[in-house]
Amino acid sequence: MAYNFRNRNLLNTRGAYLGSSGSDSESQDDSDPDFLTPSRTPRRSTQNNTARAGGASSIRNLSGKRSRGNGEERRRGRRERHRRRRKRKFSQVPQAQISRRTVLSWLIGLGVIEEDAVVWYVAAQSGNILGEGKVNREGILCSCCSGQLTVEEFEVHSGRKTRKPYQHIYLAGSQVSLLDCQIEAWEDKEEEETRKFNNIQPASKAVDRYDDACMICADGGDLICCERCPSTFHPRCIFMEIIPQGDWLCPYCICKYCGNGNGNGNGLLMQCSQCEKKYHLRCGGEPLDLMNPPVVFCGSSCRKIYEGLHNLLGSQNALHDGLTWTLLQRIDEPFTGSYGEEEYKRIQCNSKIAVAWLVMNECFLSTIDRHTRTNIVQSIVYNRGSNVTRINYSGFYTAILEKNDEIISVASIRVHGKRLAEMPFIGTRGEYRRLGMAYVLENCIESTLCSLKVEKLVIPSANQLTGMWMDKYFFSRVQEERLVKELSLYNTVMFPSSVVRLYKNLAMLPDLNLSPEEKEGHF
Repeated sequence: MAYNFRNRNLLNTRGAYLGSSGSDSESQDDSDPDFLTPSRTPRRSTQNNTARAGGASSIRNLSGKRSRGNGEERRRGRRERHRRRRKRKFSQVPQAQISRRTVLSWLIGLGVIEEDAVVWYVAAQSGNILGEGKVNREGILCSCCSGQLTVEEFEVHSGRKTRKPYQHIYLAGSQVSLLDCQIEAWEDKEEEETRKFNNIQPASKAVDRYDDACMICADGGDLICCERCPSTFHPRCIFMEIIPQGDWLCPYCICKYCGNGNGNGNGLLMQCSQCEKKYHLRCGGEPLDLMNPPVVFCGSSCRKIYEGLHNLLGSQNALHDGLTWTLLQRIDEPFTGSYGEEEYKRIQCNSKIAVAWLVMNECFLSTIDRHTRTNIVQSIVYNRGSNVTRINYSGFYTAILEKNDEIISVASIRVHGKRLAEMPFIGTRGEYRRLGMAYVLENCIESTLCSLKVEKLVIPSANQLTGMWMDKYFFSRVQEERLVKELSLYNTVMFPSSVVRLYKNLAMLPDLNLSPEEKEGHF
């Protein structure tokens, strides 16, 4: 019996989908109205005028070494009191009014802290107040010298360099640290909505459980369906010349080595933590690590890529002219309250992910999947997973370019193993466009991929920007049938047919961000 196709022509009328990689020359600045923060009137707090002497006496009790009881319970209690007071008194600031995209502007925008609130830098051991200032969207205005400082500069100005400034800077009124404010903001209900798992279920009147769009081209029509997952494909998109008889399994439900599914004497399929392809242990892959069972790899190259990317997470890399770039990924692990190195880094990563989404939302038109109504850019920035393979973005990382704590350029990348990486979105804030910021960030990404021995980088481009990507960034069109077939084997983000796909071979590319002296000693 011939395979029974599912026709999806009638289901392709649910909306429009727009999106492409941006650049310094991009001028789109529309945003998705469904994801704007509600506008409310800001309010002044009356607790910022706490007497310094009394505050200093109270602040000494914030050190876990000087008072008894569980430190995390005390911090949680202060956060809860601060949250209740915020609900009564503070309010959110319209995101459109925020001129700088920093962690502090994000906290102010959510109403977690109030602009011009008095803050203290508190010594960890003694509890003494070493510095005072007022917090604003750009940083902290120092009370002693009237200088506008970043959070890290305020710590150094206060005579300390712990590399954990948010942990030691406290709101004078509530005596809650900025680090606890970050946790509070991350646990905010509205913020939680942006990172939920994309659990796509069939409509009540649906005839089956399958996706309405082809995995390769994101369009509907006559689709062949996988018997193990909701994925669907146009036979022509996967170069299928003969329609199979009986059941058929898609490339994401079979072993990447032998081409078979579960059973057949090969055992259960494992899913690689990096490339997300499946494999039988007896066909290939590395031995299971019993100390870290959720993380498995189909081979040594995927393990090295995974470890290389995770070693970079949260670490700021200095560039020229005060610029830094950082690799981020949302990590949803419970906060222990220990505030060790890894937990502190995770809190900073998550906070900057939230700010990166606000930057991306400024740079691109609405990118709503017309079949599932999923916000594509938001899901990618927050690396949201899904039960539908086509919109499963759990493997994405976010690269940001910063200057003076402000995020000015953002890019999304996903590495599908050593053969391929993709960068579906890169955007720069309006006032920094045409200054080469996207060029700097894109080169940092390429250098990182080269160091991990990734061979190709693929991007989508709006038709009017194709010339710029080819002339300035040295990309080429994906035209050869060999490349098209290869790309059909990977779950890359799909765009409308009007968007042009470009690629670049990454082997032996130079790092253009290094100075001549650094290049001579760089191997």
